Amino acid sequence: MLDSGGLTGLLGRSARAREWLRWIVTHGGEIVVPTPILVECTTGHGERDAEVNRVLGVLQRFGSALRAPDEATARRAGALRFATRARDAVDALVAAEAAGDTRSTVVLTSDVEDLTRLLASAPQVTVERV
Repeated sequence: MLDSGGLTGLLGRSARAREWLRWIVTHGGEIVVPTPILVECTTGHGERDAEVNRVLGVLQRFGSALRAPDEATARRAGALRFATRARDAVDALVAAEAAGDTRSTVVLTSDVEDLTRLLASAPQVTVERV
């Protein structure tokens, strides 16, 4: 799963982010980008968003999914945000999406501390810096 830092890492050509993505694809994993990430990574201007759109297109060719939060995910995000006193609602939505999956999940982020705190009660989720 990518948060805005994970997606930005791919834009910046982070070797660590690319290594993780290769591992995920090689092991049959799924790359998920929660749609609230688009709020933090896009501007609404085609030229400025071209690189984000290019990376999302590449991810989709490898089975990536843009995933919009449903009501259960949004409520789980609210509970996580309240329990941890987190300020960032988008981080809470990313955490809730990851926590809602019963499979082993890796969140790629530049915000390890906040996401680790939000995901403290989700042992199936690992948070990794990119």
